[in-house]
Amino acid sequence: MPKESRIEPALIPKEKWIKIQDPPKGVLEGHHYGINCVVIRYAVDGIGEGPNLHIHPYDEVFHILEGRAEFTVGDQKFIAEEGAIVIGPANIPHAYKNLGPGRLDSVDVHLNSEWIQYDLPRDGEKLSSAELT
Repeated sequence: MPKESRIEPALIPKEKWIKIQDPPKGVLEGHHYGINCVVIRYAVDGIGEGPNLHIHPYDEVFHILEGRAEFTVGDQKFIAEEGAIVIGPANIPHAYKNLGPGRLDSVDVHLNSEWIQYDLPRDGEKLSSAELT
């Protein structure tokens, strides 16, 4: 017999975790609901925009909802288009940028109950902004 869950069903309306802005951004940390993941909605319109090089002490999964992105994950580079999924292993530096044309929109799932991020700027690059929190 399957193990019974210890969490309760929950509905989190977008107003509770997505900022009212265009393009949409938001963070839902799972520890508030007893789940071991963080869900981030991240969208940008500007070509070349995106999170700077950073690491997390846990694995991450990126799902591209719209647009195209260039991902850097460790020493590898990927071009991810709408519908693609990219895996980011724990403790491996990674970043992604909107390649355009148009908006890049993604949902990023962090396999941890709270968001932990360490920014690693490249030469001449500013640290990622805290615009999601």
